[in-house]
Amino acid sequence: MTYRVKEDFRIGYAPGCDVRNNVTEFLRDLANQDSHRILLSWMNPETQRHDHMDAATLWTLIRKTAKGLENLGVRKEDRLLVFLPMAPPLYIAMFALEHLGAVPVFLDGWARRNELGVSAEIVLPKGVISFSQAFALMEQTEILRDLPVRIAYGADVPGAVRLESLMQTLEERETEPVAQEDSALITFTTGSSGRPKGADRTHRFLAAQHYALNRHLSYTVHDADLPVFPIFSLNNIASGVRTVLPAINLAQPAESDAETLLDQFQTEFVTCATLSPWLFREIGMHCKQRGITLAHIRRLVTGGAPVSRDELQAMQDVAPDAEIFVLYGSTEVEPIAHISAKEVLAFPSRSASDPEWVDAGVNVGRIDSGLQAKFLKIEAVAASLSKDCDWEPLEVQAGEVGELVVSGEHVCRSYFRDAEAVRRTKIIDAHGNVWHRTGDLGYLDATGSLWLVGRVHNAIVHASGYQYPVRAEMVLRKLPFVEKAAFLGMPQTGDYEACWCVLQVKLGAPDEKICQSEVQRILSKNEILYDRIVFVPKILMDARHHSKVQYHELREMLLRQDKNHAE
Repeated sequence: MTYRVKEDFRIGYAPGCDVRNNVTEFLRDLANQDSHRILLSWMNPETQRHDHMDAATLWTLIRKTAKGLENLGVRKEDRLLVFLPMAPPLYIAMFALEHLGAVPVFLDGWARRNELGVSAEIVLPKGVISFSQAFALMEQTEILRDLPVRIAYGADVPGAVRLESLMQTLEERETEPVAQEDSALITFTTGSSGRPKGADRTHRFLAAQHYALNRHLSYTVHDADLPVFPIFSLNNIASGVRTVLPAINLAQPAESDAETLLDQFQTEFVTCATLSPWLFREIGMHCKQRGITLAHIRRLVTGGAPVSRDELQAMQDVAPDAEIFVLYGSTEVEPIAHISAKEVLAFPSRSASDPEWVDAGVNVGRIDSGLQAKFLKIEAVAASLSKDCDWEPLEVQAGEVGELVVSGEHVCRSYFRDAEAVRRTKIIDAHGNVWHRTGDLGYLDATGSLWLVGRVHNAIVHASGYQYPVRAEMVLRKLPFVEKAAFLGMPQTGDYEACWCVLQVKLGAPDEKICQSEVQRILSKNEILYDRIVFVPKILMDARHHSKVQYHELREMLLRQDKNHAE
């Protein structure tokens, strides 16, 4: 079982301006139901001991911190940047702002300095809550230099109030009434397009997302979940699930990360974990190489980038009794679909008997029951539709590859003060429903399963027709000497692009000619077209999941490399 609110309505769906719309009401209900229920567990870096926080303590700290923020002049609808590691102060600060009706703003922890300034210009923050080291970076960004509210955590910063002192405020703030569509959280992401855009997560949207995730991820009162995605921590806390905060730096992966998390699995009696594909692979390999069996794990979830059949099989081998799921979603819509490892491995496929064969896409299961879905032509352009029949010229035929667009309660409707991003990624239909353009290319098979083949902006406009990178990259990663692989379109004379196969090989790999011969063989076997094979020292991956190729940067590097050779 999980804890539920006692009222006969859903939080976030009350009419008008009402405290019952404030998402922190999930926590009030938990504190009232089971005040001693442990919600957070973590490794204290100062004492190197495991610490815990129960529902009553968390709720009290939220209310005290909210009052302290109010005393500093923070009011409803004010926006504050939050730069804190995935630790208890992060959740206390975030919930305290929401409790007050203010809006926490999160930027990518790996955002470039110029992106930091762009994001700040969009939200016009009133203040910042940050660990002390980040203040030096903010001093280099003009718009952040003189914010009226400056709150530091961990050490004194000139002109800043300590977050620790706000947590000790004597009075406690009551919940601020909010409307369903009032902003509760703004999360900036650079995504694949490069320009930062802030997903405007309203109180109703966050509540709807929580209810949607609960349809897929049910917990018991005995579970302890270790998530590496902050959004799953929020869902856990709202569900009354003990959340074990990962003792690693998620923005800077290290070789020891798998071992660190496995130690937490043991010492914190973790039963469930939500892992990025990179960590999912690393933990699977680590366990397999050392003969470790994860007998106490009952569920593992991964998502955020394609996960291959081989990777699922490897994890199933080391966690034989665990339910293993691939959850597909995005910043704007989470979840979109999910599938179990057992379903993937049982799916009729040539790959079951031929380990070098890869299916034409990644099966991510059935689309969530709370969503409607359509598939649009890659070149389709539309911002609003006046009639239902206006969809017809935009859509592909059933079973064909197209861009997935979805609509439903847990679809983020807007980006904060960014009309251009809304125009590019949202479609308003004739009934006023908001459809989100995921940017993902895929199709539904005859069973209703969703298969993904790539991203719109990475589709290669080849003379033979569109080519997609996902399958090719999975094929290449099967080669034992391949560390990372990319399959991308490169400019050439005329209207079409060339298909380049780019590889980063492992230390100790065979001679380049031998590698090239093997690449040619396995690509031909899988009937994948290519025009050129290139070996590079390093392929840059995304900083969030460490699983997605940074195609734009790679393309620029390859063009520079070719230009230098020509000169």
